[in-house]
Amino acid sequence: MRAARITAFGGPEVFEVTDVPAPEPAAGEVLVRLHAAGLNRADIIVREGRFPEAPKPPMILGVEGAGEIAVVGDGVTGFAPGDRVAINPMKVCDKCEKCRSGRDSECPRLQIVGEHFDGAYAEYIALPARNVVPAPAGLGYDQLAAGIVAYMTAWHMLKTRGQLQPGETVLVVGAGSGVASAAVQVAKALGATVIATTSTERKEEQVRALGADEVVNYHAESNFHESVRKLTGGLGVDVVHETVGRATVQKSVLSARHGGRLVGMGSHTGKTAELDLWSLYRREITFIGCHTSNRAEIAEFLPLLADGSLSPVVDSVFPLGAAPEAQARLDAPDRFGKVVLSIG
Repeated sequence: MRAARITAFGGPEVFEVTDVPAPEPAAGEVLVRLHAAGLNRADIIVREGRFPEAPKPPMILGVEGAGEIAVVGDGVTGFAPGDRVAINPMKVCDKCEKCRSGRDSECPRLQIVGEHFDGAYAEYIALPARNVVPAPAGLGYDQLAAGIVAYMTAWHMLKTRGQLQPGETVLVVGAGSGVASAAVQVAKALGATVIATTSTERKEEQVRALGADEVVNYHAESNFHESVRKLTGGLGVDVVHETVGRATVQKSVLSARHGGRLVGMGSHTGKTAELDLWSLYRREITFIGCHTSNRAEIAEFLPLLADGSLSPVVDSVFPLGAAPEAQARLDAPDRFGKVVLSIG
């Protein structure tokens, strides 16, 4: 099979597109013929050698993907060759108390596709049957590859961890990214009022089209927390969805109301940050960390994907052989939504 893999840790030059043996599904697994792979910032972190748990290269990257079942392994029920599926990248032991109670993100043996083992930048991937999701009708492979992980993350952050309630106000920071653009839609679907930040007038229009009630351009208004507080009558928002990291986290804290919640995942501008502790303590802000999601959450948002209430945002599509250019697109200032590799 054809695959885009890294031969060492480093820059885009470490990629090679080559033929490698196709995997074979073991008992309990399925072989998926991939048609699309969604790009994730985790792909770059692994490529650059900044993820200490990654195996040594050569390695196939790619956390997110979608395709069709090619082969069903022994003991698998509920799937047949030809079924359209998307990848749930969270591989868990399925035996511990955390797994049995549906708390996949807490499994001590949790591994992620494309981070701990070969991923989706390839024509085929073999995974446990629990790691594929039946695809809603009406969504193409590009949308499926772009949508499942983004909505898993946004749903876990806002609904499960943030306990977002109808009528509350949410701030989504950096709403042009894949997860944050999904968060705007998820927050609206959950009945919230949405304020979002983004960087250009064009993106302002795009974010409003996703459902944002108010948009703050953080290039024009660098202290976006001041604008957020004005928009909320000086109070601040109930929940902040924060995925940017060092560059924004203090302003995100200041955007929350007294007693508000900040839900954080992701740190592409830096994994360490200086915080004014008084702004947390004296205003009784709850800082909620998030990592991955739980499989049961997919069933909660999947009907919203099926009926069009949630619609994956695809920025651009590249062929498999252009994986380096696709990864570079993640840092383009005009990117809005997910970048996808087309395979096949």
